[in-house]
Amino acid sequence: MKWINRIEEAFVGICLLAVTIVLFVNIVLRFGFSANTNWAEEVIRYGMIWITFIGAAVCFRRGLHVGIDFFLDYLSKKWGAIIALVVNLLSIVFMAFIFYYSIELVKFSINSGQITPSLQIKMFYIYLAIPIGALLSLIHLVVHTFKLFKDLQSNTIEEKQP
Repeated sequence: MKWINRIEEAFVGICLLAVTIVLFVNIVLRFGFSANTNWAEEVIRYGMIWITFIGAAVCFRRGLHVGIDFFLDYLSKKWGAIIALVVNLLSIVFMAFIFYYSIELVKFSINSGQITPSLQIKMFYIYLAIPIGALLSLIHLVVHTFKLFKDLQSNTIEEKQP
């Protein structure tokens, strides 16, 4: 799992750096030299799509997605873990739906032969971000859910003192 984590974070970091550089160069060309590159907007848009979906998997692994901590603060740690387990199970179902339907989208895109206007690359390369991000998110959610379940079964979650 550690190598997947490193690849995810390196990919997101490199994409973010590349998108930032392309955006900066495009702004300098546009406002400094009255020149505009047609392909820069597509690179930025598609890079941000990949960053979003792979970054979502990184956030699932780190537990950084939006939560309802306010309500969980008033519950015992055991009940908080039970609610987290239910939320994870619902998230797994949601990510499974996203994975399935994004595979269908990629298949449709391959069959349609759709290409991007400026870069002239096949759109399914862009759409691949969705199933890859969903699969990575599923992996992290399943691992986290098993850890929560194991902790609940072994009663290693401490009860909150009154």
